[in-house]
Amino acid sequence: MQVEQQNAIITAWIPKVRTALKGNVMRFSKGKSQSFVIRGNQKEGKLLQSIKSTTGRESGEIDKISYQFERHGVFVHKGVGRGYKATNGFVIRTATGPVTKSRVSVEWFNPILERLIPELANKLATANTNLAVNATDMRIR
Repeated sequence: MQVEQQNAIITAWIPKVRTALKGNVMRFSKGKSQSFVIRGNQKEGKLLQSIKSTTGRESGEIDKISYQFERHGVFVHKGVGRGYKATNGFVIRTATGPVTKSRVSVEWFNPILERLIPELANKLATANTNLAVNATDMRIR
């Protein structure tokens, strides 16, 4: 019973995070409108459409949640890319030549998780506390 209850809490939380991530990515007005070939036969599409989630289980219990998205989502989050790199928390230009535009990091992933993970932790803690109390049959009389 405990494993099923924990899995139900987690599987109800996952779409909430995925929806929040997609909502956060929607603020990027520019970007790819359709897939295109970037290297060899590797295709890269819109970040919004690429956000997916999976879970890993051990002995039936969900013990891993993964979010997958296009590779350029990491570059957007960190503010890096061709000719730019992150050093000591700052984005610096590494390429020579004229600067056509500056880059800034747009943290779209971590803030969502930082906001929503405590909710998951509280729900799991409450469920496990209730199970522990019920299992020991503690009562105030």
